Amino acid sequence: MTERVWASRTLAADELREMEPSAGCFVCDRDNSQGLGIRFYTDGQAAYGEYTPPQVYQGYDGVVHGGILATLLDEVMAKGLAVHGIDGVTGKLEIRFRKPVPTGVKLLLKGWVKSQRRASFVVAGEIRGENGETMVEAEGIFFGKASER
Repeated sequence: MTERVWASRTLAADELREMEPSAGCFVCDRDNSQGLGIRFYTDGQAAYGEYTPPQVYQGYDGVVHGGILATLLDEVMAKGLAVHGIDGVTGKLEIRFRKPVPTGVKLLLKGWVKSQRRASFVVAGEIRGENGETMVEAEGIFFGKASER
């Protein structure tokens, strides 16, 4: 992962460590021949990834299908929780599509924990273009395993 600008913060490759993929995961397991194979990184506070969606994942001509974008957000948000040592599952996911996302363009993914409730976590995520423009954003409620609450 090369240097990227997230909001007002620039992340250099040496500030990040690669996160472990989840075995069998459609999004992050590089051994899943049907999956996306995305590598995720952390700075200790949030999770980051990059992905260039191919044309096969389009909805309308040249535009990434919203379900693929939702999948990317769900995963980077779960990774944002994993940064803090918590394996979580999605309870609720609200997505705001700010603009059409073109296929064949590198996307920057970010997920982070906003707050913790008694048995759940409020987690946020965003997809930006390489120019830093927010294209899609999400907020969700995630539940950790019972032993991690």
